[in-house]
Amino acid sequence: MEGLGRTAADIQTGHLSPGRYIRSLGVPPDGSRFSPRVWAYPDIGPRRPPGRSVNRRRRTDHSPALLAYTGVQVVAAAAAFAWVALSFPMSPEISLTASGGREGILLGLVFWIAIGLLGGTRVERLHGHGVLTFHLPFIVAAMALGGPAAGAVVAVVSTFEAREFREAPWYGVLSNHASLALSAIAGGLVYHAVGTMLDMGVVGVDAQAGNLIAIVLASFVLTIVGTGLVAGTVILRDHLTFPEAIRVFDTSYRISASSEVVLGWMLTFTYVSIGWWATLICATLVLVVWRGHDALEISRHDAMTGLLTRAGFDVRLADAIEAGQNRGQYAALLAIDLDGFKTINDKHGHAAGDDVIRAVGARLREQIRLTDSAVRRGGDEFSVLLTDLPDAATATRSAERILARIREPIEVDSGLVSVGASIGVYFIAPSDRPPTTGRLHDLTDRLMYEAKQRGGGLAFGPPDIFATQA
Repeated sequence: MEGLGRTAADIQTGHLSPGRYIRSLGVPPDGSRFSPRVWAYPDIGPRRPPGRSVNRRRRTDHSPALLAYTGVQVVAAAAAFAWVALSFPMSPEISLTASGGREGILLGLVFWIAIGLLGGTRVERLHGHGVLTFHLPFIVAAMALGGPAAGAVVAVVSTFEAREFREAPWYGVLSNHASLALSAIAGGLVYHAVGTMLDMGVVGVDAQAGNLIAIVLASFVLTIVGTGLVAGTVILRDHLTFPEAIRVFDTSYRISASSEVVLGWMLTFTYVSIGWWATLICATLVLVVWRGHDALEISRHDAMTGLLTRAGFDVRLADAIEAGQNRGQYAALLAIDLDGFKTINDKHGHAAGDDVIRAVGARLREQIRLTDSAVRRGGDEFSVLLTDLPDAATATRSAERILARIREPIEVDSGLVSVGASIGVYFIAPSDRPPTTGRLHDLTDRLMYEAKQRGGGLAFGPPDIFATQA
């Protein structure tokens, strides 16, 4: 099999067996849950020619509806910010100096923007199509200390990252930051309203408890608004139903978001009661702990492609089998082996082989939806899980599209190269005796070998559902 020639990156990283991927990249690599730190880059621009840098962005909808949705977000964010800036002056509580004043407020904003930029050091992919970053606590704290305008400024400025300029078109960047601004403004208005009620004695609680209540309610609104705006982009871009989009925001995301809301309250308390230095120490310690956790999560993903490794993929496959039994949902498993890969390795070198593997991984990410998953099984072997399928014909079309995309030329240092693929496609239907994950891999591998013996292409099963195709 072509995969017997291991690539240089495999040897360097010691990747000899499948592993797993970060809990969410939204995809299949595109995945999700909701808070202003959720990014969904609407990619509706022209494609670049094939090359090692292509496929960083996914296949997306170029429809006028997505463009209009993005435009409305940007205009609404600009109008809302102008209104809150005039109607709700920034509170002196955000001031970094004891004397307050404009200079102190400005320094306070700079402090929260700077500390918020640290959030970009923690990146979590959502099943492939979305990205989580650690910005929510700092946005919450700025919103609570300075009001809705301060929260919007920190939300927009502190979340700029070099990564998004590489992975998103300019209008995608505008859309992301517009949704952040709108969600921070909405949360800030709720915080102001709850604070006013507490000051009037409508709710009989002490100041600290009241402040925590206000932050929790404001953060809830902030995350709901941010989630809704991102879900709209994802639905238009990936043609998902609303339940499918919501499913991306999994339990682990919701737990993480809840903990960050509490951390936002803690940062607010230490900033007011102790000083900015205590806030900085607190945030740094939390980041160190979370970075250690993220390092463990990253180790469960393929180092070269960023796709899931076998362990994480099999969890998704087991979930798909269970969904078929409990909810009558259909799925399909694809086993992919590259044709001609060893020739490229021998003729152009291992570096070129690595470029091909990375390009194929990126192309798989762009061709599947947020609710699907992709894995590099090792060498030049991959698998794809397509979930929530209406029928076998949809699986056929998806497999054909993936095959066509893999066959497109790939740019390496020595020029353009091409690979083919042998793909086994097994349709998973609800059954009284569902197959195990191991059995499904065996079935798709057999189909893949059938396709390879015929010179590549697609082979389908089971026979009573698919007609075998060349």
